[in-house]
Amino acid sequence: MTVDCSKPRAAPSRAQLLSASQYTHTVQDLFQVTGNPGEPLGNQVFAQLDQAGVEQRATVAASVAQQAAAGLSKWSPCTPPASGDATACEQQIIDKIGTRAFRRALTSAEKADMKTLFDAGLKEKDFATGVEWYLTGLLQSPDFMYEIVRPEAGEVAGDVRPLAPYDYASRLAYFVWDSPPDDKLLTAAGANELADAAKRQTHVDRMIQDPKFMRGVESFYNQWLHTEAFKTLARDADGFDASVVEALQTSLVMSATQLYMASSPNIAGLFSGQSYYMNDVLRRFYGLTGTGTTFTAVTMDGQSRRGIVTHPALMAALARPKESFPIGRGLFVMRTLLCKDIPLPNGLTIPEVPPVMAGVSTRQRYEMHSSNGVCAQCHKLFDPAGFALETFDEVGRYRTTDNGAAVDSSGKMAAGTDIDGAFATGDELLARLAQSQDVRACFAQQYLKFALARDQLVEDDTCSADAVGKSFAPTGDLKQIVSNVASADAFRQRLAEGVAP
Repeated sequence: MTVDCSKPRAAPSRAQLLSASQYTHTVQDLFQVTGNPGEPLGNQVFAQLDQAGVEQRATVAASVAQQAAAGLSKWSPCTPPASGDATACEQQIIDKIGTRAFRRALTSAEKADMKTLFDAGLKEKDFATGVEWYLTGLLQSPDFMYEIVRPEAGEVAGDVRPLAPYDYASRLAYFVWDSPPDDKLLTAAGANELADAAKRQTHVDRMIQDPKFMRGVESFYNQWLHTEAFKTLARDADGFDASVVEALQTSLVMSATQLYMASSPNIAGLFSGQSYYMNDVLRRFYGLTGTGTTFTAVTMDGQSRRGIVTHPALMAALARPKESFPIGRGLFVMRTLLCKDIPLPNGLTIPEVPPVMAGVSTRQRYEMHSSNGVCAQCHKLFDPAGFALETFDEVGRYRTTDNGAAVDSSGKMAAGTDIDGAFATGDELLARLAQSQDVRACFAQQYLKFALARDQLVEDDTCSADAVGKSFAPTGDLKQIVSNVASADAFRQRLAEGVAP
């Protein structure tokens, strides 16, 4: 179906629950609390709250409020008097923190409600208790826990409208920083500066230069590379314990994000190079030289590695407890790197993969499985990409033999992409990925999907995804794509669904 891109298009905006990392970064920015308060909440950006989730967030809110009240001097805009009337300082805290927490200007009614809660704590004990009660309530408010886009007066259902200034500022900050808007961004929203393309770009450029930019970058890679899966990762290889798994997750994200230290990081760098960030735990497990607990760049020469795809962490994650898993690796290439939809078989009886046999490689066993007529049609799309990565075992170690048989990483891609064609080794296919325009187009889609907090893009996102991809493809600049997404129609606008009450 052809989508008409001659007019602005946007999808409806839904209330979006703050992810665990967004929650942590928000309370750290607001209250200078320590630790990782949001960790118990999980980091699924598409999650919805059930009763257990509400109770869990109430517990976290109480803990954060207690710590914030105990460290009031670190973040409060004022110092309460030792005795006497503290009304002025109370109101300053409500105005300042309420605005930052809700990411918008407060209404008079909201200020009154917050003061009522604050006063109850003051009456119960003291100023610190008032702060604690106020913050406990504030952090459980839907206006804090969710990014909420409200309908505006006079809007007509079906119209494509710009996000309201504060809504756009909030979406922009959580996309670029994984954090709430700062005072400068809120002030710009209040003055409606963000509607002006030039002024908006000035703020985006400023945000990309801010150290908090790396929060947003790390959040993207955690989602794109599905690092949540490391929480349950287990393999049967000797020495592959929890310390290795934890270090692998850190190494994977570091190895991707260190590219951003350059002024113009390029996507080609993600798919090239044999250097990965490792600590002593990983160096020991993978038989590499070097000492020290710090993660430092280590070269894994002579192992046919090319960037992030062949990182030991990713190869281990895309495997099974006792063996590599060509299907999982092939589907990762097709779905995550090329954005090709490979539907799961429906209503078919799928034959079992033949059992392990002496002298028979994993590839040979899976080829026996996919030779079945029921399986062959789909497997020919993704198996070649999976077989190209058979030089890595179930924990991401390089190998030339598998179960006594020589590893064969050759194949032929025929999935309708620009990496199609025969390849003599997996390394040859990996080199194509680094130069692929289809990979760049897919990366643009993945970034837009992340920015919009969607599990899948919808039809109304298509034009923006194409525009971002076309502007990104020639340069591959990983910072520029953030700016491009921030200016995209799908990111700045929404589809009106009705008139405000």
